[in-house]
Amino acid sequence: MSRNDAVAKIKKHLLLQREDLRSKIAEEMGLVFSPDDGINDLGETAAQVEQSELHTQLAALETRELVQINKALALIELGQYGSCQKCEKAIPLARLQAVPFTTVCVECQRRQEDAGESDDDAYSADWRKAYDHERRSNNAEYSVSDFDLASE
Repeated sequence: MSRNDAVAKIKKHLLLQREDLRSKIAEEMGLVFSPDDGINDLGETAAQVEQSELHTQLAALETRELVQINKALALIELGQYGSCQKCEKAIPLARLQAVPFTTVCVECQRRQEDAGESDDDAYSADWRKAYDHERRSNNAEYSVSDFDLASE
């Protein structure tokens, strides 16, 4: 497969991924809590706010990923996709297929990481934070037996 054919295949994949992310973002934002949802119970409200926060964080992460995909698609259109933005060498196809929105080769990525830099600080998605938040949320459930209800 030629490099141009591989890039065309990556572009098709990115377009599908972009549409999928757009749908997910719309869904996540539709699940965000509104104070006017008619919930009167304090416990229900707290749970709803917690879920709303999670959906907002997921939407933010997905939006960052969407920005990276749009950037990659723009580079494809400009004919600059697949060239390292640091050293200007061609990024190997295997890397582009694994991380289609990367803008640097492995060597430059390592140099950035060793220097304590990150690529596109504002847009690098931190899925670990979202996972940790979800884990904490699920472990935070209490039952009546967790509280001392005996009168003094």
